Amino acid sequence: MVLVTDDEALIALDLECALCEAGFTVAVARSCSEANLFLTDHTPAAAVLDVRLSDGECLEAAKTLADLGVPFVIYTGLGVESSDGAFAHGLTVLKPTEPAEVVRLLKGMTAGRQQKMTG
Repeated sequence: MVLVTDDEALIALDLECALCEAGFTVAVARSCSEANLFLTDHTPAAAVLDVRLSDGECLEAAKTLADLGVPFVIYTGLGVESSDGAFAHGLTVLKPTEPAEVVRLLKGMTAGRQQKMTG
C-alpha cells in the first residue's frame, strides 16, 4: 500500500490513478491529521508526501515514515524548507513532475525493500 498526501484533489487523483494502474493499493490523506491517523494503524510500503497541506507541514508523517524505515517521495511545488531532518529521508520531486515518474521512483524504492525482505 502507498500513502499519498495531497490537499489538491486533481493531483491526488492523478497520483492515485497512476499508482493503481501500476499495481499499487493506494490510501489518500488530504490533511496532515488524516495522514497521522492513518499511520497510527498502518505501515505503508511507501508514501508520497506533499510538504504543506491545509493544516500545516507533514513533518510528523515524515518522521513516522523515517522511523518505520518506509521509503517516501516528497512531491512538492514549493520545495522543502524545514530545518528538521525528517524530510531528508525522502526523495524530493518538484511538481509538476508527471505521476508516471513518481510511480517509477516508487517502484524502484519498493523493489529494493521487497528484495531485502525476501532475500
